[in-house]
Amino acid sequence: MRLIEFINLGGPINWVLAVILCFCFCQCLERGIYFFQTRKGSKNDVLKRLQEKAAAVAALPEGQRRTELTKESTLLYYEMNRGLWLLNFISAVSPSIGLLGTVTGLIGSFSKMAEVGAAVNIQDLSGGIWEAMLTTAFGMIISIPALLCYRTFKRIIEKRMMFMQLYGEEIDRKTSGGK
Repeated sequence: MRLIEFINLGGPINWVLAVILCFCFCQCLERGIYFFQTRKGSKNDVLKRLQEKAAAVAALPEGQRRTELTKESTLLYYEMNRGLWLLNFISAVSPSIGLLGTVTGLIGSFSKMAEVGAAVNIQDLSGGIWEAMLTTAFGMIISIPALLCYRTFKRIIEKRMMFMQLYGEEIDRKTSGGK
């Protein structure tokens, strides 16, 4: 079954989910590329950037130097988190949208059943229910990888922030005379 056929079988709600899937894929790809380009040892390594900032402000008084390093680490934190809210949102909302498609599909099936009355063809009814269930599956197919990527990226950020904090403490020890 081709993707377009799958989307069409689920009705208009599946098209909404297909658009959400495109946003999810683009955001995962963009963040994956970002984290790959800023990995440890690369020319854009976030710890290296913080070290370069520390070297640039080394001559400043301690309070001002701390302020500058805090600004830089905050900017790096927000840069790393950019767009992750979208993955979190997608992972939370797409199953609900899928369920909405299922409910609207079931409403259509039951209204068809009410029109026909006693002459219900089980094959028509089961086909409508099957189509309605596709939206729930599609919503979950989107949600699970979105949540996996979101959690993975958040874990990478936590590790990087931990290293940045350790580096900041190391700088403090060096500038305070090793006390």
